[in-house]
Amino acid sequence: MSVPAHAATSADAEIATAERYRAAMQSARWTGPMLASNAETIPKGHFYTEPYFFDVISGGEHSPGSSGFYQYGLFNGFTVGLQPNFALGTEQPNRTIKLGDFKLLSQLRLTHFTPENRIPTVSIVLQEAIPTGKHDRLDPSEDGHGSGSYATEIGANIQHYFLLKNGRLLRARINVLKSFPHGSDVTGRSVYGTGPGFRGHANPGSKTTLIGAVEYSLTKEWVLALDVIRESTTETTIKGRYGSVGPQVKQTFPSSRHVGFAPAIEYNWSDRTGILLGVWINPKGHNSPASVIPALAFSRFW
Repeated sequence: MSVPAHAATSADAEIATAERYRAAMQSARWTGPMLASNAETIPKGHFYTEPYFFDVISGGEHSPGSSGFYQYGLFNGFTVGLQPNFALGTEQPNRTIKLGDFKLLSQLRLTHFTPENRIPTVSIVLQEAIPTGKHDRLDPSEDGHGSGSYATEIGANIQHYFLLKNGRLLRARINVLKSFPHGSDVTGRSVYGTGPGFRGHANPGSKTTLIGAVEYSLTKEWVLALDVIRESTTETTIKGRYGSVGPQVKQTFPSSRHVGFAPAIEYNWSDRTGILLGVWINPKGHNSPASVIPALAFSRFW
């Protein structure tokens, strides 16, 4: 039985399109944008490391630190990992490296983009923030760098490729993440503004994060990237008292929200190794101060 001409033509066109995508993907290397996470998972048995070094500049003050992603492909389509956070004090007596809160990461891939099957890659993520940073019992001149609260985070990562007329790729990402803090006991001077003698409980606000990002592959090695991020946090409440017989104290920190953007440039000198230089710019938002955060990241696939 013969195949209709229009069916053969359609099949040939599909094969040609898949070949163009495959060639474009082979001629592009990626580090990833500054903020949006990858929807792809790490192949089974492999590691991925991407340490970040940054400086939060707000109100004329500098707060340098480091974060990053350290991930392992436990199974094909399922990745686990760790996101540590460190802060570096710039003035005495806080001129030292301090631990912030860490995160345990997991990601399950549901769909997978290929040149033949050009549907977006979609993954669901489940994360747990671990209160490793100090948040209370602070000395009079000591800075805190933690929340004191465990927090469960759930979300989704989406990624898709677009083949442009010049044969180069545009890669797009969307991240949606929602956190659910569990609350924390607070004693003495703390990151929540309490003073010596205080004993009580803090309920940090829930944070919702939405990120959209695009990357344009200029050449095999060079990539331009841009993130746009919106973060909103519900109100935080603190209840307790000073001393054993002091009056009940209740304080509420209002909700906040802001929109920022992060242009960056990537250079990838191999399929396994790359570097990113970018700056995260946050104009003043609702109950959120303006900030500028230059950052440098190194990516390595093992």
